[in-house]
Amino acid sequence: MDEHDPYTSIAGWYDLEHDALTEDVECYVELLAGAHEGRATLLEVGSGTGRIAAVLATAGYEVTGIEPSAAMRVRCDTRLAQLPQRVARRIHIVAGSAENLGLAPEQHYHAVLYGLNTFAHLTNRRQRQRALSVAWEHLLPGGLLLIDLDLAGPRRLLNAPGQLFLQGSWVLPASGEWVCHLVAGVLGQEAGSIAVTHMYDVFPPGETVRRTLSLMPLALLSRGELELAVINAGFEVESVYGGYDLAPFDETSGRAILLARRMDN
Repeated sequence: MDEHDPYTSIAGWYDLEHDALTEDVECYVELLAGAHEGRATLLEVGSGTGRIAAVLATAGYEVTGIEPSAAMRVRCDTRLAQLPQRVARRIHIVAGSAENLGLAPEQHYHAVLYGLNTFAHLTNRRQRQRALSVAWEHLLPGGLLLIDLDLAGPRRLLNAPGQLFLQGSWVLPASGEWVCHLVAGVLGQEAGSIAVTHMYDVFPPGETVRRTLSLMPLALLSRGELELAVINAGFEVESVYGGYDLAPFDETSGRAILLARRMDN
């Protein structure tokens, strides 16, 4: 288990689990539609294996992806090689982090995206404020910030500490092995965080089960905490939705999908 890069040991299964997910990207495309007249430039923080970037580039965006995990960047390279050249050339992947994007100061974008709970990887207030300040600096005046935060998932784990929850199971096409993804969570070492353990069990036909573990700390955030952090970084919140159907946020919402705009004095 690699504590420095939790995706090192599990990157090979990430696409198997997430490639069928489309409703999040459809939501992002709709919300970002007014980011700019003509071809918009977009910065995706935590671009992973390029699943979201590929859809956005297909929709016409010029996408720069920031990804700290070398293992996920390798998977992204494989995805980009399979895309039509006209789409792949609109995607640029950078080895950076939310707090240190690895971009030149003059690189600016029409929108910044934190998709699919990426923002929760920032487990303390200092990290979040630094990341949002950096995002502000690389947005064009009036640019959009879009954050998709999972509220229900981490709290479900915290309310049942140590209990295993099934995320999904799949058959590997090449080997016929069955893969089962389980998660469990306990209160994290940092205040306001949860330590999530991902378990991938591989069942080879007629052989011993292989288990791979990966530990990921995540922030436990509320809508109010997210909005306050965004406002303190110089953004004006325009909308907060409760799900990918863009229903209004209420106390029962499992997600907070926040759209904000860079403010300039």
